[in-house]
Amino acid sequence: MAGSGEGRLAGSLSLGARVRWQEREWEVVAWQGSQVTLLPQDSEEAPRAVSYRWLVGAEDFAVLSGGGAPAVDSTALDAWGRQDGREEEAALWQARMVEIDTGLAPGRSEHARGFGPGTTLAQRCAAMSARLAADGVRCSAHTLADKRRKWKAAGENPVVLLPRPREGRPGGFTDPRCLTAMQEVVARRAHASDVTIDVIREEVEDLLHSRYAEELGSAAVAALLPSRSTFYLRMKESGLADALGQPTRARAALASTPPLPHGGREVVLRPGQVTQADTTPLRILARGDDGRPTATELTTLIDVANHSACALMITPSRPRDAESGQAGQATRAIDLTLMLAQALAPWPVMPGWDPLSAAAASSLPFGSLRAADERFTEATAARPVIRPELIIYDQGSPYVSEHFIEVCDRLRIARRPARKKTPTDKPLPEHFFVTLAHRFSQHVSHGWQGRSHKKRGRGIDRMPLYTIAELQQMAQEWVALEYQQTPDAGLRDPFRPGVVLSPNEMYAVQVARSGYRAVPLSPAQNRFFLLRQWVIPGKGGFMIDYRTYQPIVQDAGHYREILLRGDSKLPGREKQWECRFNPYRPERVWLYDHTADTWVTCDFRLRHLLHDPWTADMWQEHAERHQAAGGSKQDEEAIALSLAQRDRRRRSRRPPPKRTGAEPPFQGLELETEQPSQDPYAGLEEFDLSTLRPYPALPISPMAPPSAPATSSLPVGSDDVGPTSDSGRAPHPLAALFPDDGDGSGPQALTAEAPASADGVVDAELLDDPDPDDDEAENERHMGCVGDLGQGP
Repeated sequence: MAGSGEGRLAGSLSLGARVRWQEREWEVVAWQGSQVTLLPQDSEEAPRAVSYRWLVGAEDFAVLSGGGAPAVDSTALDAWGRQDGREEEAALWQARMVEIDTGLAPGRSEHARGFGPGTTLAQRCAAMSARLAADGVRCSAHTLADKRRKWKAAGENPVVLLPRPREGRPGGFTDPRCLTAMQEVVARRAHASDVTIDVIREEVEDLLHSRYAEELGSAAVAALLPSRSTFYLRMKESGLADALGQPTRARAALASTPPLPHGGREVVLRPGQVTQADTTPLRILARGDDGRPTATELTTLIDVANHSACALMITPSRPRDAESGQAGQATRAIDLTLMLAQALAPWPVMPGWDPLSAAAASSLPFGSLRAADERFTEATAARPVIRPELIIYDQGSPYVSEHFIEVCDRLRIARRPARKKTPTDKPLPEHFFVTLAHRFSQHVSHGWQGRSHKKRGRGIDRMPLYTIAELQQMAQEWVALEYQQTPDAGLRDPFRPGVVLSPNEMYAVQVARSGYRAVPLSPAQNRFFLLRQWVIPGKGGFMIDYRTYQPIVQDAGHYREILLRGDSKLPGREKQWECRFNPYRPERVWLYDHTADTWVTCDFRLRHLLHDPWTADMWQEHAERHQAAGGSKQDEEAIALSLAQRDRRRRSRRPPPKRTGAEPPFQGLELETEQPSQDPYAGLEEFDLSTLRPYPALPISPMAPPSAPATSSLPVGSDDVGPTSDSGRAPHPLAALFPDDGDGSGPQALTAEAPASADGVVDAELLDDPDPDDDEAENERHMGCVGDLGQGP
């Protein structure tokens, strides 16, 4: 049954989820390694830690509701396991409960008065109450009995004996309906001129009478409004008085705040618990699909727990052309989906990357990650795989699009919009953009535009620019090689507060506590994250943006079955079927058969005409040009041929013009120096590197014999090899460069033991060959070497 339990658990069990186990309802409050901590919902019993395999393998195990990625970590355990600074009080109550339960205090061998063996539980509670009263603590016998009962039910956990801190009631005893009316009136005044609190009080009173007069009556409505002093106090406590005194623009921005919690410091303890996403101009010119310079945008996803760059996406950016009517281009919902796909899978190390950018050479726990996820290999980049649970995003149109919301819901990712014009709600991406500009962007010599228009260089559009794909690979290598492995002052281990950690090191500390669970997605599941298009299949295929798609040979039978069914029988769709495609690779799409939960692969009918990569934007651009020339957007053959010819023209286009003539001289201020700088090498003659010879090594030990004096440089091109040794053989040409070893063998002993082939190689390197093309001389030298090998010593 373990397998079935895991199947029910896949993608559902997370922190905050409610499960059924042992015929009871539990809440998952912690997950460390293979241990899952459960908190019962039907009693005040202490949390219980169980094995993950044991939990999911139970017969009655089921996930009742999934966790929604809470922003605060395990608040249910605050009253049970986290009582910092109250350990002594908990130990004191533990000793009291043990004495009440057993009659004998811990560490004592004799019973105290009133706690003997013949006393009952009620008598012992009364005796303890009298003892506490003598110490100045008021606690009745009934209260002690209740405390003991709760203590036993919690497994004798002393934490349940401590009194829980009382939480302040927001708004005091003022009616919540009055507080809501106060907020509405202040928000209504956001775009108007400022008024005093007295005017706000009058409008609140009018609003309460208009809403609740018929239901409660005039007397009851008057009771909803507090006194004048209390009203001023509530306005100050809720911050409405401060908001009322701000400028009109600040009040308008505050009124547009989404009704979600913002501004507070969240307790984030595990990777992926809270992430932040944002988009900004990259300020690097790139070569677009049409070969022309284009601006770029960068979208990144940063993990709050360890500041890791989960993913980044670089896209082209251009405004709408008012003259030609060409649509603009910026970051879209499909780009955000591809960014999430990067976060859910390991990055590969691309060819040409630095070897230190691999995960195996970094501080990541590569061995543990590889054992838990088979996708980690030796070619994995040094960037952790983090599954986001909550994304704090900007209120741009791609983030609130239907496609991005659908993808987040399918991946069980919670979303939270940030306030407008409030970068402090997502500070980590803002800081990442500054770091990227200082440590990466300004080092991209071809295309860097500077931090502002005033500091932009000249002639950038005439440089050999990088493509979008090349910039993407360069940025990913920088993240894996430098950003993830550079210490960050904001990352500290609570057990080593004096040590500054890098994002990878902080991730290694956190993943050891929270555990790692791989979420591999199959190709069929990944297709649901592509763009959706509703099509009507026909005998000749179906069309998307006036492009005809037909099934491949392997799926032709399945496509024929779809045609025989006719209607899709989906509510509101009739004959339309769901199709998914990637606008960056539109040559292939997938038709979804919801009746069999399978996909039908279809290719573009004119795919054989387009050999170079193309996108849906390029197709739309050429379709508009063809229509402006008098054609039709439905003429896909003409558009495909125009797109193919455009690729040929782009490859054969002349390079951009370069500056001609001499560079203008420097006309800035001259530095005042006392003496002009002189070149220290001005008087030296040219040095012939061929005369350079190695210097003899000096003796290491002071007791070693002195080295022999070095001989002069060997003659180059001379046939005379020098005097012969006593054995009749010529000494090695480098023998005189080595000192005597002190054994009486002399320097020739080194060459006597060396084979003749070694002499031949050295001679060939040191002596110039007068005729390198003379084969007969080469043969004679070769025969001479063979003859030397045949002679004896």
